[in-house]
Amino acid sequence: MITRSRNLNWKWLALENLAVAAAARALARRGLTYQIIPVGMYGSRPVEELNRGLEPADDAQHPYRGRFYWEWWYFDAQFDDGHRCVLELQWPNLTNILARECTMLFNVYTPDGREHNNIVPFPAEMWRASQETCDVAIGDNTISGYYPEYRVRFKHDDLACDLVFENLLPGWTRGTGEIMFGMPEKEQVFGWVVAQPRARVSGTLTVDGVERQVAGLGYHDHNWGNGMVPRYLSHWVWGRLTTDRLTMIFADVVTSRRCGEIHIPIVFLALDDTIVLESSRAEYAVGDYKTDSAGFQVYPSRVDLSFAERDVEGEFHFRTSRELEMVNTLAERLPMPLVKAVGRAVAGPAYYRFLCDYRGRVRVGEERLELEGETHWEYMVIALKRGQIPGPGRRMPI
Repeated sequence: MITRSRNLNWKWLALENLAVAAAARALARRGLTYQIIPVGMYGSRPVEELNRGLEPADDAQHPYRGRFYWEWWYFDAQFDDGHRCVLELQWPNLTNILARECTMLFNVYTPDGREHNNIVPFPAEMWRASQETCDVAIGDNTISGYYPEYRVRFKHDDLACDLVFENLLPGWTRGTGEIMFGMPEKEQVFGWVVAQPRARVSGTLTVDGVERQVAGLGYHDHNWGNGMVPRYLSHWVWGRLTTDRLTMIFADVVTSRRCGEIHIPIVFLALDDTIVLESSRAEYAVGDYKTDSAGFQVYPSRVDLSFAERDVEGEFHFRTSRELEMVNTLAERLPMPLVKAVGRAVAGPAYYRFLCDYRGRVRVGEERLELEGETHWEYMVIALKRGQIPGPGRRMPI
């Protein structure tokens, strides 16, 4: 068993590695044109339907055909004592898709600034996942549950956790949870469900062999897919914002040139214990591009978001204050001169996580909230060249 400890966000690094592995095949088929087919993503459902929650199978395994099939179950938690953790089980080992392995991600961040970042590969024979409900395991490392309670039990070296995540909001997914790319008969999809948009977390967390009782707030989502990502996706913005009353998830996913450079905007909004909006009727404006800390790629330092549908409307302005994380996975395997050459000629994939200041306003019916504070957001580059500022693209028809 090998443990790789680096200061990386493995959730997006895994997808980026998948993209890099598929790039050669995608480029070889440059002449092909692909369509994008959002599945059930038009219009926001009424509030009663939004709060019906998920079926058990929505958070179960989705085993598609094809050599590029992948899937992961993700949790994170922020505890009252200042500890944070990120927990994930992946099939396959997405940082090395040629190996016959599955993977556990177990990251813990302490209040004094120490980071325990671990991606731990296991033999594929140790993997188990149900197609009926969320019941996933790699050996004794397990994720199981359904609304309103999930349990996560992981152990690695001197780290361990036994945590219960209790829903504070119903589970949610946009439409069917999937976007289909290419031709329907090929079943090439990108799937996403948010089983716990906001959760109360309690249990034990062991760091350096010392067990402590913890409590706080958490989140759980689940992704899967089986297409060659660079063929379909160019880049995206993704983030979450949580206050004492508001829970918001926002994203703007942009397809590749082959798929028309179409923006797929998403806004999820909950007030107190009720989901009030899922919307594709959102406007994103990104700009003020800056060169990253490694001098490799550029990222937008400004994100402006507005949305309005039925009796809900909002406007938010995010301004990056600090680059927290930058991952250039090509540099993990290639000499930097070659990485730069590939970035200029083909694509310079990179992942970023930022700290930002925000201010915004939300109206839900007659209730109005004025908000400001600090949060995180992410920028993922998949198919943009080094230093390329994306064009305006096109809006998804709704």
